[in-house]
Amino acid sequence: MGRRNARARVGLAGISRGEFLKLSGAGLAGAALLGAAGCGGEQGGGQRGGGGGGRTELIVGLDQEPAILNGYIVGGDLVATSNVTRPVMESVLQIMPDLSYAPKLADGEPRVASEDPLTIEFRLKDGITWSDGEPLTVEDYVFTYNTVMNDRWQIITREIWDSIDRIETPDELTARIIFKRPDARWRDILAADVLPKHVLQGKNFNKYFNDRIVGSGPYVFEEWRKGQSLTVVANENYWGDPPAIKKITFRFIPDTNSLKAALRSGEVQFINPPPDIGLIEELRGYDGVTVQTKFGTVWEHLAFNVEKVDNLNIRRAIAYAVNRRQLIQEILQGEARPLQSVLVPEQEPFYTPAWERYSFDPDRARRLVEQARGEGASTEIEYSTTSGNALRETAQQVIQQQMEQVGITLRINNSSAETYFGERTPEGDFEMGEWAWSATPDPSITTLFGANQVPPNGQNYYRYRNEEVTRLLEQADITVDQQERARLTRRAQELMAEDVPLVPLYQRPEIYAYADNLEGPRVNPTLATAFWNVGEWRFTG
Repeated sequence: MGRRNARARVGLAGISRGEFLKLSGAGLAGAALLGAAGCGGEQGGGQRGGGGGGRTELIVGLDQEPAILNGYIVGGDLVATSNVTRPVMESVLQIMPDLSYAPKLADGEPRVASEDPLTIEFRLKDGITWSDGEPLTVEDYVFTYNTVMNDRWQIITREIWDSIDRIETPDELTARIIFKRPDARWRDILAADVLPKHVLQGKNFNKYFNDRIVGSGPYVFEEWRKGQSLTVVANENYWGDPPAIKKITFRFIPDTNSLKAALRSGEVQFINPPPDIGLIEELRGYDGVTVQTKFGTVWEHLAFNVEKVDNLNIRRAIAYAVNRRQLIQEILQGEARPLQSVLVPEQEPFYTPAWERYSFDPDRARRLVEQARGEGASTEIEYSTTSGNALRETAQQVIQQQMEQVGITLRINNSSAETYFGERTPEGDFEMGEWAWSATPDPSITTLFGANQVPPNGQNYYRYRNEEVTRLLEQADITVDQQERARLTRRAQELMAEDVPLVPLYQRPEIYAYADNLEGPRVNPTLATAFWNVGEWRFTG
């Protein structure tokens, strides 16, 4: 699954997008597996960039505000939702920076109790409580499953969850998940946020968790001043080690220049900014600031609504006309990697460079445009993304010029991230869009491209329907043998490249910049977000 990064995300059971959308507790299950690459450096340089040592309040600058806090329902698949809820919500497993899964609420690794039928057993740690002091038991996990499967609720995707036959609970800490059919993605539903049954039972799940949340994490929700900030404070009933930082305020600063200025002046002590022109080099020039970068599961692309841009020759022409190397070298100054598919190279053996065939070839693009005109296709296309993102808006200008050279006119029509991801893309109100996906380590992309995953059933915002691709992806999901699963996934990518429902652009680096007296941040380039281990952060000096 994925979350959109406007920053979008993938939900546990879904993927994220946005500048990219996020993947919240719900989204991980079904999220695309994107691989992580190597680490970048750490440097300091510039002005203050930090607060005094021993402080107990952290101010984080975020470029995007969530639309809602419920990561399971439509509108909650922004990375922004995951960012602000990660300190509060927890899951049975958590995704680590190296793309592995590690126990969080689980007392040790889950085990495969049976392969036929597939049965996964896990045990919760003793003594875990919700922030209000109520015990957290496997009944809460069963409630989470029942909530996701309840068709009254506007769940982003039920992928993986719908493979479950039943959940048995031999005691209050042990659960056995018995599947109707094999599902290679089962770890993703254990990486989904567990919901509090005693809080949500009998409530309207489409609304109740949108503006408030209750979790078992090291922090509790305190206040959301919409348009300004969201605050969490230390959980006095936390079952684990108490956090050294007692209060975290997420300030919403959509303008990248203002975000950088706030870090440099010390107004905020941590930022996770979207890529921008010369950004990494600039941040490394700030005094008192540490910078970490790492490639992972976030990938930028041009997305077609194939119901509106329904001429294949036009889509292929755009694929040939986009000069991705120019975008990366001139706009990103080499701080990204060209991408040739909907998975990343670190996801071998599942990845294949299926879009490699579309090397920059404006002459071929012009011939395809002429063929499309002869077929009655329009050569004027609306091009949209999230407004206020300087990098994307610069890329739009470059791509617009590239298309003019082959006879395609792009008309720019951007919207705020909240409108773009909350309304326009789910409703199909776009022709050609640009966003990024962020996902879990699992390579499943069914929720993004399955013919039966068009909203409200999934995250197929492309309205892409290819029954053979769907068959291959669904078969891959239930194939436990890795090599056979990889073969099916690679074949699906090849067929998708022929249809061109999208054009991959580049693999994005995750960038953390923070006061050098802040210890603990460790780049996790997945849907787990920068705050996957925030309970361990502390100020020193």
